[in-house]
Amino acid sequence: MWSRAAASPTLRRIAVLVLAVLLYQGWLTFQAVGKAEPGLGDSPDERGRFPVDVVLGFPPERYHILRLQDHGRIAGTDGTTVHLRGVSPAGVDALAREYWIDALAIPEEER
Repeated sequence: MWSRAAASPTLRRIAVLVLAVLLYQGWLTFQAVGKAEPGLGDSPDERGRFPVDVVLGFPPERYHILRLQDHGRIAGTDGTTVHLRGVSPAGVDALAREYWIDALAIPEEER
């Protein structure tokens, strides 16, 4: 059975595609480690949410702002930093997995 499956070009293509997706997801998880500044989320509000500064390596465009709005309210931008409010812990995890985000920092007024 396995020899027939290995000989099938369609199954080999599917296996390569699955492997590529798994490697990409593994890379996203690996590069997410260390993006969040220590102490981020230490002072949540009554709903368990907190502000986050999202540091990008470029000025944000409409696409990036719309994606960031999935995780919190946009409070403004300063150059390559987008200020988010009301971000949940799950939102921080999701933001850290975005390859185009350089860092997640504690906002200046929170320090």
